[in-house]
Amino acid sequence: MKEQSALTQLVEGKLPEMVRWYNPNLLFRVGVRTMVSSVFGQYADQRLIQAATDPGSAAEIKARYDFSNPNAASAHQRINVDANGAYWIDYLSDTGDGFESTYTMAYLTALDSLRVNDADGKTRLKLSHADILIMGGDQCYPQGSRENYMHKLVTPFQWSLDVPVPTRKLFAIPGNHDWYDGLAAFDSLFCASRGDRLSPDAGGTQIGGWQCQQHRSYWALKLPHNWWIWGTDIQFSKYLDTAQIAYFEAKAAEMKEGDKLVLCIAEPSWLMNDFGQPDEEENFFKITAIARQAGAKICAVVAGDWHHYARYYSEQLDVHFITAGGGGSFLHPTHVLRNDIKVEWPQRDTNLSLPAGTQGPVTPGWHKEQVDIQLSKPEPKKGVVAGVAAKVGEVVEGAVVEPIEDALKGRRHQPRILKPQAPKCYPERGRSLLISLKNVFFPFMNPAFGIGIGLIYWLITWEFYTLVERHDISSGEIDAVGIHTAYWDVYKYTPFYLVQGLLVSIPLALMLLVLWGCMVAYVDSGAKNRVKQVFTKLTVGSLHFSAHVLTMFALGLAFVMANNLIAPKVESYANSVWLASGSKDVAGSSTSGSVANKVLEPLSQGRAQQREMFGQGEVRQGAPNIRAQRAAPPAVALPDGVQAPSASNKLNTKAVRQLVGFVLYPLEIIFLGGLVGGFVWGMYWVLTGIFLRMHSEDAFAALRIKHYKNFLRFKFEPDKLTIYPIGVDTVPGKRFWTSREGARHVPSSNPRLIAPHDIPVRLIEPPIVIYADGRYAS
Repeated sequence: MKEQSALTQLVEGKLPEMVRWYNPNLLFRVGVRTMVSSVFGQYADQRLIQAATDPGSAAEIKARYDFSNPNAASAHQRINVDANGAYWIDYLSDTGDGFESTYTMAYLTALDSLRVNDADGKTRLKLSHADILIMGGDQCYPQGSRENYMHKLVTPFQWSLDVPVPTRKLFAIPGNHDWYDGLAAFDSLFCASRGDRLSPDAGGTQIGGWQCQQHRSYWALKLPHNWWIWGTDIQFSKYLDTAQIAYFEAKAAEMKEGDKLVLCIAEPSWLMNDFGQPDEEENFFKITAIARQAGAKICAVVAGDWHHYARYYSEQLDVHFITAGGGGSFLHPTHVLRNDIKVEWPQRDTNLSLPAGTQGPVTPGWHKEQVDIQLSKPEPKKGVVAGVAAKVGEVVEGAVVEPIEDALKGRRHQPRILKPQAPKCYPERGRSLLISLKNVFFPFMNPAFGIGIGLIYWLITWEFYTLVERHDISSGEIDAVGIHTAYWDVYKYTPFYLVQGLLVSIPLALMLLVLWGCMVAYVDSGAKNRVKQVFTKLTVGSLHFSAHVLTMFALGLAFVMANNLIAPKVESYANSVWLASGSKDVAGSSTSGSVANKVLEPLSQGRAQQREMFGQGEVRQGAPNIRAQRAAPPAVALPDGVQAPSASNKLNTKAVRQLVGFVLYPLEIIFLGGLVGGFVWGMYWVLTGIFLRMHSEDAFAALRIKHYKNFLRFKFEPDKLTIYPIGVDTVPGKRFWTSREGARHVPSSNPRLIAPHDIPVRLIEPPIVIYADGRYAS
């Protein structure tokens, strides 16, 4: 059978879509896989297996990935450097979700050159393609199986750079989703260069025009002009294994004073710690301490896992902390990010007395120091005159004082400003907050999860209404709602009726207790104080639980009332049909022993008869005859020619109401109740996200937003590193692309799907320039 063209597969919807994270089936499978992989990771760490099966000698391992010589004989051992000594590297993280977003990012990285709108929107830059592509973790969603890697990662990258011989290099580090299968699929795809002792020279996997060269899930690239890039594997944030520590210590020993390092890690530890998820194994502290042993300068730390762009900066350290997880997966919010947070940075132990606020040594020769890093710099409050004076001072210092200092010190002056440029996040926090409001439509975007909520509503309320019959809760008020009793007159006493039900039913109490426990456990409290964390979980979880309980019983009572109003029409129609057919054995009075009434007779016959007896005049002493005072239900007109059934040949009214409720109530509470319950769930996310910075990842995962993608393009030069943060506001839809066969112009990357015109891309912020000597630049 002939394979369909790429465009046909795309248009017909045969390529992967954004993951529906709140599909109950997927949640169950991912949950099981997570538990299994966590246990597997503890007892069979793939990283230890990689080290044990690596056939290379110590000298060979140390010499790997040395691209510092642009004139190396082998193309596998060099990186292409232009006449000015510049070379390019791309960083792309969190790919492999929906095909459209992943292919768009792969297409842009594959182009020979990329035209980008500058951050000011006035100029247009032309950026060369990267010779090395670094994938920063979570290459595939929802989990890194071989099938998912093939369909969600390999296919879009092969189609975007469809060449027979790979001309570029690819290195990847695993994230938590890559670890869900114990890292087996990741190792097979990216670490095939390791081979074994029978085939030590095994080539790496080719993915389109990229060649995988790594041997393990971590690596260190030695680059021209004394630059390094390290990629680490922290395995579910658990720990750095001993083989990995030994590897990076050996690499650190090769570094010297003045070398510069860009560190790639799977998770932004600075953000995780701020949201109450501390790095208990101190992985970030350990790897940064190792990197600085020989005096190397860490210039930037780059991480994925959070699917947005955010750059924090520390003036004290002169280090950029960049989160860039926009390679193709769903969007994460930015409105929950704080302006100022802290990071634990290693400082050398120079004496026994440590500075105030620091902790004792956790790595020999180093101690932790809390350092402030900022996302944006608030302007100090000052008057107009003071503000103008401050700006004039900055200009004078930058234009007069600094050049004089440079001349006196014999330095060649480079343009610079007094302070580095203000960091940035993408999308902007205001836009992110507005996007979060879309969660009020949660049940429409995630109907299966809403139905799951409806099922819970049904189980709990169904158990309660069986107790109403069995134990005569409400003395018939709930049964008669809408007929003899107004809705509010019953609902306002529902809490008291619910307490009665809890006193007589262990199953009902257990179901509500389990629901409350789940709501409390689900609360994502970022409080670092244990007492505050428990208080927050109990308070917020109980409020969420109460909202659902009030909703389910309000809906349940409304559906009971609706069914009571429908029942007379059903009864009239059924009696007329049965009478017209001449049936005598199906219908009959409640005392005739007919089949219908035996089936429909309520379980609590004794209590029902007792209430009827009171209603007919046998009233308890001192109690008013309430039922005698109620008006009879209105008569229902019968079709022409149909005679009204006699009392001895018609269905019992109460039994009909029960039958209607038995048929309709589950459908109403599961589907309509699930719709309203899903709205309650979405509103919980909106409110906790805006006011408490909770559940931000969960809420945006449900939205499955494919837009606002980003990646980083690094330009290394002899005297500086320039980082271009590239944003894609809108990912093209399936109707945007054209086939290679019908295109007027085919790019040299030879993609199978071609953009008929340029995809609008722009710089998220002005290029980040890091000088080799540590000077700031605009």
